Amino acid sequence: MFSDFKAITIVGLGLIGGSMAKALRDKGYKGRIYGVDHHGENLRQALKDGVIDGTGYHACDLLVLAVPVGHYEAVVKEAIGYLDPLGIVTDVGSVKEKAHHQVTPLLGEGQTFVGGHPMIGSEKSGFSASKTHLFENAYYFITPDTESEGVQKIRQLVEVLGANPLLMNPKDHDRIVSRTSHIPQINAVAMVNMTLLGEESLIDYVGGGFRDTTRIASSDPKLWKDILLNNREEILAGIKDYIRLLGAMRDAIDIGDGPYIQSEFEKARSQREKIPGHLMDWIEQGYEIFLDVQDRPGMIAGATTILADNAINIKDIEIVHARENIPGVLKLGFYNQEDQLKAQELMKSADFTWKSTHQSKNKEAFACK
Repeated sequence: MFSDFKAITIVGLGLIGGSMAKALRDKGYKGRIYGVDHHGENLRQALKDGVIDGTGYHACDLLVLAVPVGHYEAVVKEAIGYLDPLGIVTDVGSVKEKAHHQVTPLLGEGQTFVGGHPMIGSEKSGFSASKTHLFENAYYFITPDTESEGVQKIRQLVEVLGANPLLMNPKDHDRIVSRTSHIPQINAVAMVNMTLLGEESLIDYVGGGFRDTTRIASSDPKLWKDILLNNREEILAGIKDYIRLLGAMRDAIDIGDGPYIQSEFEKARSQREKIPGHLMDWIEQGYEIFLDVQDRPGMIAGATTILADNAINIKDIEIVHARENIPGVLKLGFYNQEDQLKAQELMKSADFTWKSTHQSKNKEAFACK
């Protein structure tokens, strides 16, 4: 597995490229890892952390493209002279047909392009947001043009990272992600921007349902511009289906067709319950608990002091004013599940009693005595 690659160059040490480098080191990769990135801070931090051995292009037998698809051609032209004559190029982008069309013609006779797309991400970007465990239990699409030894090497690499490899042709991949990732992103952006259409911004009045369904609207705008324009055909076809469904719901509301409205909601609920719960979401979930505290002096400080005394870092703290589908008043966010579970036990053993479990992933709720 690791012995197949003596040196790996990762172009783009942001969230995914940085996480791949960290995971390789964590899993025991002994070869050399080189980083290329136009953000100097990403390179400096990766060197400081011992994640990479050097910067810039060097001789390698695996080249990883962790940059927007629109940059592939320029990067490969710059890097190809450093790639072994039998080397492999792979990527982590969200669009695969365009990637294959851009990269394959630039390769030598013995070189191979094996497309890859881990279904992971975050609203945050850059090397500072990267995580050793980001790939664990995530779907990782592998989109080969043909079956080859290079495909098997990339599949083994994906398994070592802790992800679940799925082999698929590029066109099918692009059709699937257009409907499960790209159009949901467009919908989230439209929903948020709809709060700006009137004379008064509505953002101060949104509830938990709005927050959950629009979380991905905080993703990198430049990255998503690149994704949408490079998967144009499949996205436009999906939008046509989406508009048709919206139109049918609009007409049902207009004429008062209650049975149709109810049946659509029931169908959606049934389908959503089939989503596998053991696999990581494509955007990393938060680790949160909700405290149903009374609004009196010292209550928030009491909860946070308990956590500080036990060396638990709070990533996010918020007073929840619009509490539709939210089981508490005070939201506390943590960096990992271990801290979330530890905080849960501390709240239960202090002046807080167990109330209920919120049905969303990684969210727990407590009531104050």
